[in-house]
Amino acid sequence: MSSFRVLVPVKSSGVKSRLSPLLSKAERERLGRLLLSVVLKQLGTAGLLGSTRVVSSDPQVLEFAAKSGARTVREARDEGVNSAVEKGMHTGGSPARVLVLPADLALLRASEVKHVVSLGDVMEVVIAPSVSFNGTNALLFPPAAGLTLSYDDDSFWNHIRAAARKGLSVGVTSEPGLMFDLDTPDDLRSLARSRSKNPVAEFARRVTR
Repeated sequence: MSSFRVLVPVKSSGVKSRLSPLLSKAERERLGRLLLSVVLKQLGTAGLLGSTRVVSSDPQVLEFAAKSGARTVREARDEGVNSAVEKGMHTGGSPARVLVLPADLALLRASEVKHVVSLGDVMEVVIAPSVSFNGTNALLFPPAAGLTLSYDDDSFWNHIRAAARKGLSVGVTSEPGLMFDLDTPDDLRSLARSRSKNPVAEFARRVTR
């Protein structure tokens, strides 16, 4: 049994559709690649790229991920994050612990990933919420515990409740790079105003001028 696995689910259809008022389809696809590149780069800096699997039904996403050094898991079709995580967990052995990260964490830092992993040494489940506390932006858990995945509405609190039902200890972290996910035009504008110089922030500044 391998000890640790990072899963990064990536949608193929309708990428960042909530940004369509500001960005064309081509721009949204470009943004999706830039976001994934930031997440994979930070996982690499954290020493976890070799343990990372990108899960998607999009062959271009999988090709990009493989060229970046991550392993890949291909889905037949998009069936949501819950399904993608389940497939990523059960393809190629059963890890003792899994860390799920979305591919849209524009300000993610390697130190924040390491912090989540270190919390997992003392807590059975570690969760980072979204800024609005209704989403789950990082979830570290032992698959053997049978935690019910709930990447739907109010997933943060659903995961907290699911861990409580299993009697699992839970740590919550509020690192800013983990809590900020890029979904809406307001998120894009906020990123453009940030001091970050990473490729996604530079892209945000160009398209919001």
